[in-house]
Parts: sequence; C-alpha cells; structure tokens
Amino acid sequence: MNWKHFYMVFCMLLLATCATARGEKTRILIVDGFSNHDWQRTTACLKILLKNEGGYSVDVSTFPVNAPAAEREAWNPDFKNYDVVIQNTNGGTGGPEWSAMARKGLEQYLMEGGGMLAFHSANNAFPRWPEYNRMIGLGWRPKDYGTSLVVTDDETILRLPPGEGGHTSHGNRIDALVTRLGDHPIHAGLPRRWRTADIEVYRYVRGPAEHVQVLSYARDPLTGLNFPVEWTVQYGKGRVYTSTLGHVWPGDSNLKGIQCAAFQTLLFRSLDWLAGKTVRRSVPGDFPVPEKPSLRPLPVLSGN
Repeated sequence: MNWKHFYMVFCMLLLATCATARGEKTRILIVDGFSNHDWQRTTACLKILLKNEGGYSVDVSTFPVNAPAAEREAWNPDFKNYDVVIQNTNGGTGGPEWSAMARKGLEQYLMEGGGMLAFHSANNAFPRWPEYNRMIGLGWRPKDYGTSLVVTDDETILRLPPGEGGHTSHGNRIDALVTRLGDHPIHAGLPRRWRTADIEVYRYVRGPAEHVQVLSYARDPLTGLNFPVEWTVQYGKGRVYTSTLGHVWPGDSNLKGIQCAAFQTLLFRSLDWLAGKTVRRSVPGDFPVPEKPSLRPLPVLSGN
C-alpha cells in the first residue's frame, strides 16, 4: 500500500468514526418495483424494522415496471446520496431490466466505496448483467454458469467448476441450524451456531465467486451437503452482503423469516458494516439457541 492509498483509507475511516460519534443516521435506499417474491411486503417490513430500531433514514425508489419505455429508461436512483442500497428487485432471466444508466450508476457507486445488501431474491436477479454477477459473487444460476461453493464438514471451502453439481435450487423452507465461519465483524460476539427460522438453503449458488467470503452455512437435507447462507463480496472499494434470509412469498400466511431474531440481528449488523461503521450491536437476549428459533412480534405494517 503506497502512502497516498494509506492516507485515503485513513481519512475514510476517520470520517466514518466521527459520523458514528455524532450519532448520524445511516442513510438507506431501498430499491424495489418487481420480483417473483412479495417485494411490497418486503419493503414495508424493512421500513418498519429500521424505523423501530432507530438510527436509520430510509428512502424508497420503485422501478416503474409498467410505465412507458422512456420513463423506465429515465429511472436512475441517486445512489451516491446513501450509505447502503438494499436491492429488492428480481426479474430472473426473462424479467425487467434496469436501464443502462441505472446499472452504470450502481456499478460506479460500489466501485467508489458504497455498500449494497442484496436482499433474498435479489440474489436471483440480472443473470445477463456481468457486473451484477460480480457484485453478488454467487447467485441463482444454471449449473454451467460459474463456480459453486460447498463447505465441507471440516469447514474447507470447495470450489466446484461449471457443470459440476447441479442447477441452483432449494427444498422446503426449514428452521435451519446455521453455523458461522471465522470472526467477521457482522458476527462479532454471536454464538457459533443458532437456529434460524423459515429459510431456504440454496444448493449450488453459482457465479464468478471472486472476492467472496462465506460467513455462515447450513446443511441441505436432500444432498447432505453444507451450502453458504451468508457471504460478502469486495467489489472495487465497495462492500456487498448477500444471504438467503428474510423470505417473503406472495400469499404467505406467516412471516417467520422476517420475525426471526437472528435475521433481524444480522440485518442491522450487516447494514452497519456495509456503511463502513463500527458494528457495535450487543447480542440480544432473544438471539436463538441451536435447538430452536426465536421469533419476534410481526412488524405492524399499516400506515407505513
């Protein structure tokens, strides 16, 4: 590291520390507008969880999926005004696409040091967008697309080449035993294992798998293999966090994945980390044990 780079990093850390000391709110932008999941309820849940937790300012930018082409092309959130972008859109292979201007804006935002949380189904989005695949590292992709990661029982990370293993898939949602790897700041002080409510264990998530750090894993009941549940990616100077947590499906009669104390704890901690702030969250008293999950009251969505 040369002295100019060292000085720049030092200044960024100093500014982040000063902002935290002043109690400045973390500026969040939720981007939504389309998904095979229930993106409206997901955004509403996130807004109320962040409001109740405090310390966040939240804006929403909704892609105008049914608008004329010119309006869709003009949609271009001002990402640079935010500490973290929560990406809550998913069109899959044949779904809507952001404009070239919006795609370039997100790429530049992250390359220059922004933070992005790819929320649940956002892991499935934009397979034809090469830089997005690099941002999330691993996603819902065909088996010949890219590298897949498997965690062995001795916690070695195996890299499976394209074509080996299967297409990305998952079984029924389960209360999965999640095991953390290492001591990432997002997991500071958390137990080694906990039971997370109502999650999908994704088999064979695939992608460029560049600069990926697996934070936790769970065992897939069908294959008996351990697959990543949470992971981070370094993209330029920016940070990306992805997990399979927080499932909200259209017509779901319950939102146990959102009510899960582990999910909510990791949500707030990951946002701190993505914003470049010190993760100072204490371990809540209701954090789940390995034997059973811990559910909090359902967020009250009316009036939000």
